[in-house]
Amino acid sequence: MRSLRPALPLVLLAACRGPAPGAAPAPGHALVSTPEGSVGRIEVRHLEARPRLTLVSRDGDPAPAIVASVATDLGSVATTALASVVEARLLAAGFDVDARIDRSAFRVRLLARDAARVEPFLRALAAAFAQPIAAGSPEVARATQRVQALRSSPLDAPELAPVAACTGRLGLAGAEPVVDLATPAGVRELEGWRAAALHAGRTSIAAVGPAAFCAAAARAAEGVDRWPAGGPPADAWPAADTIGVYTTNQIERRAARVTVAARVASPQAAVAAAERLGAPGSPLRARLSALPSPFRTVEVLGVARPRGGCVSVTIEASDLPAAPSVETSAALAAAVVRQEIRRGLAAPAGATVATRQILTAQDPRDAGARASWWALSGSAPSAPPERWATALGVPPSAEPPRPTAPGEAGARLFEAELGRALAAGAQPALERRALVERGQGEVWVLLASPCGVAEEGVYDAGATALAALAAVQTRRRELDVAIEPWVTADAVGVIAHAPFRDDRETPAELGRRVASAAARTVAATTLGPEALTLARAAALQHLERLSGGRAAALEAFASAIAPDHPSWVEPFGVWDRVASGALETVQLRWQALATGPLRLAVLANADASQAAAAGEAAERWLAPRLAPRSCGSPDGAVVPRPGHHDARLPAGTPLSQAVVGARLPAARDATTPVGARLPAARDATTAARELAELTVAALNGEGGLLAAALSADAAAPPAAAPRRQLAARASARVLGGTRAAALAVEIRAPSAELAEASSRVKELLAGLAQRVTDADLGRAEAHVVRSERDALAEPRRRLINLFSGRASRTPPAKATLAAWRAFLAGALGADAIVTVEARPD
Repeated sequence: MRSLRPALPLVLLAACRGPAPGAAPAPGHALVSTPEGSVGRIEVRHLEARPRLTLVSRDGDPAPAIVASVATDLGSVATTALASVVEARLLAAGFDVDARIDRSAFRVRLLARDAARVEPFLRALAAAFAQPIAAGSPEVARATQRVQALRSSPLDAPELAPVAACTGRLGLAGAEPVVDLATPAGVRELEGWRAAALHAGRTSIAAVGPAAFCAAAARAAEGVDRWPAGGPPADAWPAADTIGVYTTNQIERRAARVTVAARVASPQAAVAAAERLGAPGSPLRARLSALPSPFRTVEVLGVARPRGGCVSVTIEASDLPAAPSVETSAALAAAVVRQEIRRGLAAPAGATVATRQILTAQDPRDAGARASWWALSGSAPSAPPERWATALGVPPSAEPPRPTAPGEAGARLFEAELGRALAAGAQPALERRALVERGQGEVWVLLASPCGVAEEGVYDAGATALAALAAVQTRRRELDVAIEPWVTADAVGVIAHAPFRDDRETPAELGRRVASAAARTVAATTLGPEALTLARAAALQHLERLSGGRAAALEAFASAIAPDHPSWVEPFGVWDRVASGALETVQLRWQALATGPLRLAVLANADASQAAAAGEAAERWLAPRLAPRSCGSPDGAVVPRPGHHDARLPAGTPLSQAVVGARLPAARDATTPVGARLPAARDATTAARELAELTVAALNGEGGLLAAALSADAAAPPAAAPRRQLAARASARVLGGTRAAALAVEIRAPSAELAEASSRVKELLAGLAQRVTDADLGRAEAHVVRSERDALAEPRRRLINLFSGRASRTPPAKATLAAWRAFLAGALGADAIVTVEARPD
C-alpha cells in the first residue's frame, strides 16, 4: 500500500543554530520553528522580497542538500514545462539538480558538495526564474519533450481529475489539450507561465545539513536579492463536490476501485489523518475488511497545500457477488472511508505533524523537499466547506456484477447509493443501555446481538457460538482489554472490561477503549483457520463438560424440543456440526450478527458522560446499513416431539445418560416477527422462567426432590415393592431462551439402572404439581434468593441483567404454591415429557 506525501518520519538528533529569524511568519503557516534546544532543530525564516527559507540541521549525511519548491498554481502541462526550463538552466549553470513534479508544484533538488556552492546555486536559481524564454532554446526543447511524455501516463479517466486536483497527482485527463511548445504561440504561453509562477512569492527554499551548513545557507539566502517579485499562490478551492464512475483495465473482472479525496482547511490535520488511516491496525482497514463485500486499502495520501490540505484514500474489492450491485457495495465502502476521514480530521493534529514529517526523511533531499513545501503551505480558515471528490472504477465487463454504464448515468446511480449509505451511517446503529456504578474498579461493556441464534437451523447449529469464540481468540492478543465471548440462545456477543491504564487516562478515554475493543471484536474481525481451530476445541470441550460423551443425549433432547433448531435449546449447537463447521460458514454467521441489530450495555465507573463516550466509540465500528437492522427468523412453528428417544454414546463411556424434561411456554414462536412488542407474552414467559428456576432449585441439591426420587426412601406407590437405592446422579437446569426453553433433568447411571432412573424422574416430573409443598417452595425460594445475591456480587451478572432489561436489585415476586402448581401441571404433563436414553456403543 502506498502511504503518505509528505511521507512518514523518523527522529533527528542534531540541532541547528544560526542568526535569529527574519520577518515574522504570516498567520496560518503550517511550519514554524522548533523551540531552541529541541531535538531536531528546524528554523523557518520569512525574508523580505526573497523566498521563504527553512533550515534543517542534521549530521551524518554524505552530503548536505538544498531544495527549492515552487507552487505554480497551474496544471500538469504548465508545471512540467516550467520545471523542465528551470532544471535545464541549472544544469547548464553547472549544478547537478533533479526535478520532482506534481500537478501544480515542482521541486529542484541539489546535493551540495560544500556550503560554498549554496550562494552560486541560489543566484543561478534566481536568474533561471528571471530570464525570459526564447524560442529554439535548449530549455524549450527539454520542456517540449517532457510535456509530450505526459501523454504516455494519463489519468485512468477524466472522472479522476478532481481527485488529482486535490492530491496534486501529475497526469492528463482524457482529451485534455497539450500546448505545442515548439510553436511561437506555445513559447509565448510558456513565457506567460514563467512570469506568473517563477517568483519569490511562490517559492520556498530549504537547506539540510550540519549546523555550519545551515548558517552558510542563511547568509547566502540573505545575500541574494534579485528575485522576481510576486504574490503567494492562490491555490483555488474546488467549487463543488464531485462523483464519477469510469471503466478501467487496471482491475480484474468482478472487482471495483473507489477513490475518496477530501480538500480540507488544515494541512496538518490532512497529513495527520492520513497517518492514522494508513496505519497497519487502523479502524479504516479493519472496518473495510469486515464489510459484507470486503474492500482493502490500496493507497492513502495526506497532502499539505498552500491553502489547506487533502486526504485521499483508494480502496479495492475483488470477486464481488452478483448482488447487491457494484454501486451499492462501493457506496457502503465509500461511506466508511468518509466516516473515517472525518474522524481522522477531527483528532488533534498540531504543529508537530510537519516537523515529524521532515525529520524522519532518510535522504537529505527528501527532508529538504518536505521542509520547503511545508513552509510554503498554510491553513485556509476562511475557505468554503470541505469538498469531496469520489470516483468509482469498474472493469469493462458485461458479466455480473454489472455496473451501470460509466458516465453521467452511472454517476447518478452511485451518488444516490452513496447518499443512502451516508444517511444510514448518520443514524444510531446501537440500542444503548447504561448504568453508572461510581467508584468501581473497571468499566464493563456487553455488546451483543439480541437475535442470538435465531437464524440457526439443523445444519449450522453452533456456528454463531463458534464465531464468537473465534473472534475473541483473534483479538485477545491485540488488545489491552479483557475480552470474553458471551453466548446464550437469545443473545450472542462479547463482554469487555478493563481498569484505568494509568493516572493519566480519563474516564471517557477508558470508556472509549473498552467499548472500542468490544465493537472491533464484533464488527471488524476477520476469522482465520487457527482461531477457528481453537474455538472448535473450546466449544466441543464445553459441550462434553456440559453433557458427557459427544453431548449425544443433550443433542437428542434439544432436537426433540426444537426439531429444526436445536441451538435454540443449546446455543453451542450439536457435536457433529461444531466439529465440522467450515470457516466460511462461521465467518458469514459473524458478519450476519454484526450487520443485524446490536445492543450495548455499559457499566460505567465514573459518570454518564463516560457511558456516552463508550457508546459513541462503539458506534464507530459499525458499517452503514441501507436496510433496517432486524433479526431473521425461520418460518414455521416449533413443534416439540415428546415421548421416548434413544441415542448412542461413544464406546467406552463409563456411565449411560438420560435427559428427561419438557418444553416451557415461549414468548414467541418462529412466526412472530423478531422485535415485535409482546409485553403480555414476555411477562408470562418471564414468570414461567422464574417458576422453572424455582423448580430447578426444588429438584436439585442435598435433600432435593431428585435425590429423594433416586433413593431407597422414596415413597412407593400403593401395592408396589419398596424402591432400592440407585447408583445414579441427577441434576436439573433450564435450557434455551425465549424461542424454545425447556426444563431438563440429566441423569448419569450404570446402563443396568438407566431405565429405572429415567422412569423414576419422569414419574416425579409428571406428578410434581400434586407433590410440591410449602416447605419445598420455601427451600427453593431461599436457594434462588441466595444464588442471585451471590451472583450480583459480580459486575458481569449486573451487566447481563442490564443488557437483558432485568433490574439487578429487584427480587422476583414471591410465588404462591397455587401458581407454582398450576405452572407444573401445565408444563410437565405426562404427554409433554421428552425422555432421551443414551448408552455406549
